[in-house]
Amino acid sequence: MVPTPFTRDGAVDRPSLCRVVQHLRRCGCDGVIALGAIAEPFTLSPRERSDVVRTIATAADGAPVVGAVLGLDSDRFAVDFDALEPSARVVLDAVMIPVTTPDPNSLRSAIARAGDVSGLPVFLQDLPRFSGVHVSHADLIEAVSASPSCIAVKCEAPPTYERIGLLAAHTEAALISGFGGLGVVDDVIAGASSVAIGSTVTRAVVDATRLALAGRYDDASTVIGTVAARIHFETQPGANVAIRKRHWERAGVIDTHVVRAPTLPFRSEFEKHSAVHAPGVPQQGLSL
Repeated sequence: MVPTPFTRDGAVDRPSLCRVVQHLRRCGCDGVIALGAIAEPFTLSPRERSDVVRTIATAADGAPVVGAVLGLDSDRFAVDFDALEPSARVVLDAVMIPVTTPDPNSLRSAIARAGDVSGLPVFLQDLPRFSGVHVSHADLIEAVSASPSCIAVKCEAPPTYERIGLLAAHTEAALISGFGGLGVVDDVIAGASSVAIGSTVTRAVVDATRLALAGRYDDASTVIGTVAARIHFETQPGANVAIRKRHWERAGVIDTHVVRAPTLPFRSEFEKHSAVHAPGVPQQGLSL
């Protein structure tokens, strides 16, 4: 999940955006998601969103790019997607939409609309904390299994491992763990095949995911345990985007931790925590 770095005067910082994408790739990410919640998409103009997508695709150097269209009004998907310039739409390999309704028929229609409008495969993000929408296991399974364009579900409705286990048993969709990677071991045990995170401990989560997929659950748990406190600090509701930006800044990946309102800024009292969790040592995978 790629953030949108800003300059000190609040403009999109393209060089930092390129660096963070290249850093994520060097840390082992097989693909990236643009304009997700961590990217502060609702603060970006249509032109900026297009520029961000193009910049990410260039920096990803051939790795798949999923474009999130996170408007909670499913009827606006066509408007929001069409707001991307053609040169941005063409570099996307898939789109990601949120669960916007608990009704399986309406959800199936939203998935179909996203696939038809974009001409791309659809990822579904099941994140009630963001959307406020809680869909039952049975209704989600019904909508996904009846939607051939839905190829993946990012599963962030707790308990995630229960949801993943049921989806794995009843659908063909690829199942993606989230929540910063904190629950990746249990999610993989339940049937997840990948993880999409916005936390800054990328290399550790990549290593833990690979260990879990190989059945080495104890080793994977040990790796996640070394970064669990940092993930917890970075992913709690509140100033979590600014905290993660501060950590990337400390590692030299981006130039500033500036955010745009209404995203909550990094506050001075967080610095003592940040100094413990991200003391400024460049992460593995980053060339300075």
